[in-house]
Amino acid sequence: MNCQCRLLWMMMACCALAGCAGRRGGGEEDESSAAAVVAVKTAPVVRGDMETVVTATGSTDALHREKIVAPIAGNLISVKVQEGTRVRRGDILAVIQPKETRAAITGAAALLRAAGTDKERREAQRAMALALAAQNNLDVASTTDGVVASRSATEGEVVAENAELMTVVDLRTLIFVADVPLGDIAAVHPGERAAVSFQALPGELFGAHVDAVNPRSDPGSQSVRVRIGFSAGDARRMGLLRSDMNGVARIVTGRHAGVLIVPKPALLRNDETDAYTVVVATADSLARIVQVGVGARTDSTAEVSARGLLPGMRVVVEGNYALADSTRIAPGE
Repeated sequence: MNCQCRLLWMMMACCALAGCAGRRGGGEEDESSAAAVVAVKTAPVVRGDMETVVTATGSTDALHREKIVAPIAGNLISVKVQEGTRVRRGDILAVIQPKETRAAITGAAALLRAAGTDKERREAQRAMALALAAQNNLDVASTTDGVVASRSATEGEVVAENAELMTVVDLRTLIFVADVPLGDIAAVHPGERAAVSFQALPGELFGAHVDAVNPRSDPGSQSVRVRIGFSAGDARRMGLLRSDMNGVARIVTGRHAGVLIVPKPALLRNDETDAYTVVVATADSLARIVQVGVGARTDSTAEVSARGLLPGMRVVVEGNYALADSTRIAPGE
């Protein structure tokens, strides 16, 4: 084989090797493209009605709360109730020994201790009998039906006239006082429907309504106090409530009819611009990022609006974070 033939053969071999390398490179590219498909979960865009809701934290309070005070000064010789005791109007809560009676008995007891002869002892015993016979202990009665919420004095204590002994709360008069943010208060009006939930009572939702809106705001918290009354319910559920229970009120301030609704996980928020987007799964399995306006929300759904967004389209609800536009996706439900 001459030199020219040998050179031609070597060039052909190099071309063949280059072709093989190219085919291997193309295969790797195909594998890389296949790996770029992102598995996601989607849900449909639906049309429906959304209630506009103002959410506010607060706590229960009682409209009827009686402070039981000592009508006279004296010794609190008996306390008949504890915190949590249910009482009725007229029930005896405590007994007070007047200070005059206490002084007479204390004096007679001193005479008995100091008596050195039988005669002195007889005189001291007579003084004690007279003091005991003359004592006029005073019963302190409840002025209302309710539950003893607190006690301010203990048995054996000397109390002054009008000193607070305990507080009785009428649980039938419980309300919820919500601290509504100042920016939301314009939408809240008496008569609007509400619902109150309590962390201490999971699964229980109490129907309610707005009774009154305070005309003054709290400059510290930038909120306005709103009084919310509970709707008439069965005795068992209302019996679960106590005063000073923390909860959350959701006040329905309006309704948007025939709007587009998506699951809340479909919303993506840009922290810098405060703009929202959703990722639409196109018919050819591509991700399309759409900027949306957001309206009313619930715990699980949100009202959205955008040009070209229609009921029946599917939005990505899982796997949408950091998903680039036009990414090939594998939608699932």
